[in-house]
Amino acid sequence: MKNETAQKQLVGWISFFWISLSSLVAQAEESPQTRLSLDDNRPIKLQELAFGEVLYDYYQQNYFAALTRLDVAETRQEVGHHRVHLQLMRGVMYLSYGMLNSAEQIFEQILTDESRSDIINQVRFYLGKTQYMHGNLEQSLNYFSMVNIELPTNLEQEKRLIMAQIAFEMGQIEKAVELLKTVDPETQAGQYATFNLAVFLLRQDQVDGAIELFDRLYPNRQSSDVERSLYDRANLALGYYFLEKKQIEPAQQHLLNVRLDSLYSHRALLALGWTYYESGQEDKAVAHWLELDRRDPREPAVQEAKMALAFAYYRNGAKKEALEAFVNAAASFGEQLNLIAQAKVEMDQEIFQKWLDERGIFGDKVFAKWASGDVPVAGKAIEYYFQEVVASNEFNQFFQRFQETSHLMSVLQRWQRQLPVYQQMLSNHELRYQTLKPKVAERQQQLIQGEHLEQFQALKRQAEQRLQSDDLWVLADEEELELRADLQRVKNSLEKLKQAGFDMEDQEEQWRRIYGALLWKLGVDYGPRRYQLEKGVADAGAAIDELTTRNISLSEAEQKAASRFANYDQRIIGLQQRIEQMLQQIELQKLRSQEQMRQVLEKKLKKREQELDFLLAQTELSIAKIQDEAVNRLLENTQ
Repeated sequence: MKNETAQKQLVGWISFFWISLSSLVAQAEESPQTRLSLDDNRPIKLQELAFGEVLYDYYQQNYFAALTRLDVAETRQEVGHHRVHLQLMRGVMYLSYGMLNSAEQIFEQILTDESRSDIINQVRFYLGKTQYMHGNLEQSLNYFSMVNIELPTNLEQEKRLIMAQIAFEMGQIEKAVELLKTVDPETQAGQYATFNLAVFLLRQDQVDGAIELFDRLYPNRQSSDVERSLYDRANLALGYYFLEKKQIEPAQQHLLNVRLDSLYSHRALLALGWTYYESGQEDKAVAHWLELDRRDPREPAVQEAKMALAFAYYRNGAKKEALEAFVNAAASFGEQLNLIAQAKVEMDQEIFQKWLDERGIFGDKVFAKWASGDVPVAGKAIEYYFQEVVASNEFNQFFQRFQETSHLMSVLQRWQRQLPVYQQMLSNHELRYQTLKPKVAERQQQLIQGEHLEQFQALKRQAEQRLQSDDLWVLADEEELELRADLQRVKNSLEKLKQAGFDMEDQEEQWRRIYGALLWKLGVDYGPRRYQLEKGVADAGAAIDELTTRNISLSEAEQKAASRFANYDQRIIGLQQRIEQMLQQIELQKLRSQEQMRQVLEKKLKKREQELDFLLAQTELSIAKIQDEAVNRLLENTQ
């Protein structure tokens, strides 16, 4: 029993050892739904944990994390039921990253493999969207026209918006208008469609239709900042339209609806001043422009207000006030030109680079801080132009790419730092394996090929032979065998005394009774004892067989383990080289995105510089004109 216990402990220890090695290697590696949609608000029944993890990151718009988890899930074969859904998700994320060719390949493959109509139609939608982003309008419309069932709400609305935009670009104005009318006005996409349609009607002088559409954008308490800003833009557009048509009262009505703290309040105040000026209420016009003149002088509307204020003074004969206003405007414009020049210098002094580095890591909400006014670089001339530039779609596209590449670079650098740790772990386990291997083999050899197996076979044969002779004493225990030996000695003594002439009849009778009682006891216990013996022999044989099987398994595991370490060593080296190559490529892409953002900012600065140069030239000409008039009056008075 002690040997059997020792064998079990050894086998358990060996098993634990191999499990530990297997866990090291594992650490070094890393029914279809009836309605499939990534943009459907209805719950999705999850049948695989990995799919749920990918889906969570996808809906959080953490596309890099989602793609990484998706690759791991596919490599480990953790997904099967949601395979098509995951491929569709991968294509959509590639689309969002601008990887149009990769996305198109995935969609076409799904279209080839899939037979369910709802999936096919969604893939056709994404292919149409991909072709539109490629600029292939005809092919995009072709895919959209092949969608023969209504898509989930969000996709259907987006499809109509894209088709309307294509119609606009192809000059099919009436068709575009009809498509925009079919977009649900309650959705955000529908609100933008309503705004675009209203602007188009306004350009066609269909004022009543435009006003009706703009009124649909009226915000309520639950409206978001985007919805409120859209309503401000609508009122500003109507105000400028009526001002251009010299319809002062409706222009004022709409301009007054623009919120004072909105992004469009500067332009609204400027236009409102012109409505009062056109209606002969110069005092109110001057009051509005003076209010606007107190605001940030870097605002184009404020700069125009300075000019409007000076011209208003001049046209009303207040030449002194006009000259003073022109001089102040010229000084302000000159100051702004100096600030732009300083902003250009600051860009070259790596302030722009510092600003990017502080915001370079991609987070859950990329522009969350910007919404709370975290754009300025304190005390720098360039800060204001950041505010204008980052609000543009062009800059955001480049900045998003910059953040994504920065995040990818940080992830790869972290992996690069971890590779030496894995190399050290692998070396430690190899050393431990080489140290323990001979000890395990030696003990294994002693257990399997030693005398234990021979002893078992000899005892088994002996037991079988005695059991075949039905010898009761085969199953006697040590006490019973000792008692038998004592009885045999007593019998020998009785026989000697009897031969010597003594009467031993009574003693012989007592001996027979005792011996008979012992045989009777052996006969009673024979059946259970024989069963226990046969069972013990069978169990011991099974234990020997199991130990032999485990020995074979350990030998096979040893052969596999000896080769697995070398492969991982090469794999770590290969990964190190691959990471270095990817870091070089990502660095180039990051620098390219950074340069593109710089160009957008430089273009903005150049445009503002040209505008200020024009305004400054106008003020200088006006100042010169007023001075000439003053000189002429002086000469006339002298004559």
